[in-house]
Amino acid sequence: MPKMKNMEFALIPAVFLVVLVIFAVGGWFLAPIIAQHFKGGAGGWSRLSEVYATTRQLPTRLLRRQTVVVGQVLYRNCIAVSFDDIGLYLAPGFPISIFGKRALFFPWTEFMRVAEGRLFWSKAAVLSLGEPLVGTITMPMELFNNAIRPAIGKAATNLQGDTL
Repeated sequence: MPKMKNMEFALIPAVFLVVLVIFAVGGWFLAPIIAQHFKGGAGGWSRLSEVYATTRQLPTRLLRRQTVVVGQVLYRNCIAVSFDDIGLYLAPGFPISIFGKRALFFPWTEFMRVAEGRLFWSKAAVLSLGEPLVGTITMPMELFNNAIRPAIGKAATNLQGDTL
C-alpha cells in the first residue's frame, strides 16, 4: 500500500472545508424559505388556534394517527381526530405536541363549505371554517364520509358546495 504524501493529506481537510462552506451558504439562503414553509400559510394551525383552541377533554370516539392538512401544512399520521354531537376535535400527537400546538374544537355550525380536493393521490374533503373564512382543513375522503359526515348530521346537508 503506497504511503500518503503530505500534499494528499492536506487536500482532505481543504475539500471538507469547501463542502462545509457550500452547505453553510446554501443553508443561509434556504433557511428563510424553509421557515416560511413550515410556518404555514393563512389559516394554519396558529390562526385556527386563535379562534378554536380548546381545553375540553376529547370524546371517546377517537381516531389516532390521522393525516390532515390544516391551512397549507400537512400533518402526516400525527393528529388525533375526534367528534361528538356538538363538533369536531383535532389534537396534535407526537411529535407536533412538543411544539406547543393546542387542541382545536370546531362546532358543526362553523363548517361553512365542503369541496372535493386531493390529498396525495386520493380524494379528500376540504372543509372551510368560519364566516369570513378563518381557515381550511383537508382530510381523506374516507375519514370524512365514514366519521365526520355522519356526525355532522343536519349541518352536512346545509353545507355550501357539498356535492360529495
